[in-house]
Amino acid sequence: MVCSELRTDVLSGRQSIIAVQRSGRQGALRPDVPMAAVVDPFAEGCESETPGEVWSIREPGTQPNTPGWRLRVVPNRYPIPGTAAGSADLLPAADAASEFFPWVSFSGSHEVVIECADLRTRLVELTAAELADVFGAWRDRVRFLSDSGHYRSVAVFRNEGFSAGASLAHCHSQILATDHVPALLQERHIRSRRHFELTGGCLVRDLLSAEQRDGRRIIRLDDEMAIWCPFAARTAWHIRFLPLCGGSFSLASDELLRVLSGAVRRLAGVLESLIGAGYPFNLTVVQPRLDEQCAFPWFVDLMPRLTRQAGWELLSDIDVIPFSPEQSALQLRALLSDAG
Repeated sequence: MVCSELRTDVLSGRQSIIAVQRSGRQGALRPDVPMAAVVDPFAEGCESETPGEVWSIREPGTQPNTPGWRLRVVPNRYPIPGTAAGSADLLPAADAASEFFPWVSFSGSHEVVIECADLRTRLVELTAAELADVFGAWRDRVRFLSDSGHYRSVAVFRNEGFSAGASLAHCHSQILATDHVPALLQERHIRSRRHFELTGGCLVRDLLSAEQRDGRRIIRLDDEMAIWCPFAARTAWHIRFLPLCGGSFSLASDELLRVLSGAVRRLAGVLESLIGAGYPFNLTVVQPRLDEQCAFPWFVDLMPRLTRQAGWELLSDIDVIPFSPEQSALQLRALLSDAG
């Protein structure tokens, strides 16, 4: 496998991953080409079109990589990370890291969770039980990757719609484990640690308390879960889900994941009445790095992708949100109340 490189811009400190093995991915170089649903490599009966499964939910008596499954986890055919073994040897000597061109190899594991056997394209088309199974697969794979001892961080994310990053329409999500700690995750650790040293409190929980006192951005708050629109939202109708039971994501109970996935499914459906069916969005599980699981509580972010990144965003690294979190929460509360 070609080595992926994590390169750093010495002028800004921003980092990019050069992953040339992904150039063959559908839509990688032609963003104007819509996702095709004619050939579906994720459909039941097309198991030979994917790498061999590493985890699945199957009917009793069926064999791996054959029909009879409800959910499969397979290695990504176009992974972002390369392999660790010997990857540096694939680079020419002229590409050696230097003061002005710093890079390190970016290795790890990249898996795809195929969420259903038939062709469905939207999260809200999954049943409550099916989505709970998806969350359970995420948890079990995060636990496996964490227990392997090879990685420092695991990212779980779901891209729905082409403008949210999906290259195939069939419902799926991804799990990426690496020995690298992304800068944004590291910044979360630094801020959480600084807050604890100054106050003795948990930054995420103290922020939630402040949100509760303010009240304008809270969508739902009970003994199990807090749901709100973050003050500094990344997108319009950005929704955050925080389970209140504590513990790491890899040890979350089936019941907690059932409640959480149900809340995500319901809010994703409510958003359709505001935005329209088939809106693109990203769903992410935000969790601490693996060697410091108590740094902050894990949570889930749902971020509709309704605007494009343009010149200002690229120049400043600051998002422009055309609809305030306060307006978003007000509308979502009203729609949830009407739905009962």
